[in-house]
Amino acid sequence: MKSFYMQFVLIFLLLSAQLFSQAMFKTSFNLAQDEHPFAQTLYGNGIVDLTAKDSVVWVATGYGLSKAVYDLQSDDWRWTSFTEKEYKGKGGVSAFGYMDDRTFWIATAFDTLTAVSDESLPAGSGLSYTRDGGQTWIHVPQPVDSINEDRYAPTTTVIQNLIYDLAFIDSTVWIASFGGGLRRSDDMGKSWQVVTTDGKFFSSLQNLNHRAFSLLAVNDTLWVGTAEGISKSADNGQTWERFVFEKDNPHSISGNFVVALAYQPEANAVWAATIQAEDTSEFRAVCVTYDGGKTWQRKLVEEDIFAHNFAFYGQQVFVAADKGLYHYLPEQDKWEVITDIQDFESGNEIFQPEYYSVTVQMWNDYHFAWLGNADGLAVRRLNDPLADWRVIRSFVSTKVRAKPAVYAYPVPFSPGRHFFVRFEYDTDKNLDEPIRIYDFAMDLVAEIPPSNLKPKWDGKNQKGDVVASGVYFFRAKVNGQVTWGKIVVVN
Repeated sequence: MKSFYMQFVLIFLLLSAQLFSQAMFKTSFNLAQDEHPFAQTLYGNGIVDLTAKDSVVWVATGYGLSKAVYDLQSDDWRWTSFTEKEYKGKGGVSAFGYMDDRTFWIATAFDTLTAVSDESLPAGSGLSYTRDGGQTWIHVPQPVDSINEDRYAPTTTVIQNLIYDLAFIDSTVWIASFGGGLRRSDDMGKSWQVVTTDGKFFSSLQNLNHRAFSLLAVNDTLWVGTAEGISKSADNGQTWERFVFEKDNPHSISGNFVVALAYQPEANAVWAATIQAEDTSEFRAVCVTYDGGKTWQRKLVEEDIFAHNFAFYGQQVFVAADKGLYHYLPEQDKWEVITDIQDFESGNEIFQPEYYSVTVQMWNDYHFAWLGNADGLAVRRLNDPLADWRVIRSFVSTKVRAKPAVYAYPVPFSPGRHFFVRFEYDTDKNLDEPIRIYDFAMDLVAEIPPSNLKPKWDGKNQKGDVVASGVYFFRAKVNGQVTWGKIVVVN
């Protein structure tokens, strides 16, 4: 099932690809000499998830965890980033959420090789929570079962057992995972109970409904999205209602593979990202119910999108999807789509149209929309119709690290994956002439002229052909100073 595979590898691709490219970046510039060079900036450009509470935004990346707090005096964001050294879970962050006003949970995951496979596989490394904004963390091991468990088919390994989503009802923690299924803990992760929403013997290998991917808690009601529909419980998991695709019912969900769930308070509506599971009659769409799941409306059907996440601003709806950010404008009763984002103030851009995460942040008179994908993070004021998007990317500024005066990233650079290699330099200084790129024989390959945006190269030569894998060199002149650098291309 192609759709199943896409969701399964979504988080893993960000974990592995971003870790690889940024780890190479650190090695290339000896950043490992610093204890944590990204401690006060965004920690990774592969944005897995976003959530906001009052003036605080949490950003989950394939590289770690970042927190931004809005500072009224500077009218800007103050960043703090955390690594596995702080939150004690190996790898990047795969899911997170607030349990209450003080308690914030994260789930972590990493990639690993096994003795029976030469391919990297995702693995869960547990959960961690903080009650003081990230100053201290308590770690909870990844839930696994004893091989002697006979009440259900046990999940005895962390491999292919990573947590995709979290939800909380009072003091109960709910987790959704592929291998481990739906589980709950009533003692802050000290023990876990397997829960099935269909009353059947638990087996994630044999039952698609036991492969859990998305969770949503609305007051005392829990919604669960699996590879076989949606389940709903109004009594914290004691009894369940089920909602599945029905071929002859246009008011059912469009597909049984449910990868995201979200609640729109202004409309008292539950939204679901639904794609094809096994039935060839199923199809991709976003579905919404206004009556607790009795009937569903299918949206963005013709667009055939793979939706990843939702956010809401009153009656406005934001859908982060593989073909862009879809924004519903209720006054005009239409959807607009946003793909590339340009920030002419900082010179940064986001090129990749697939967005994985979106959230809306509101407190007092401050209203923001946050948007993330594998290429970075963007934020825009919602209550200012003239406001532009601001792009935030993870890199070491040359204002902080003066040498080299110009550098290129990511390293290595893959034209098919990264779209562009970027050149970083102090934008308060002038780029005196085009950046020239040469091959190993020092033949000119391409020139990048100065512009209002930061220079970038798409990996193509002057004939428009993608260059071969190998080592390339660039020459840049900023404020009269010439810098030579290296680009490693991997196709």
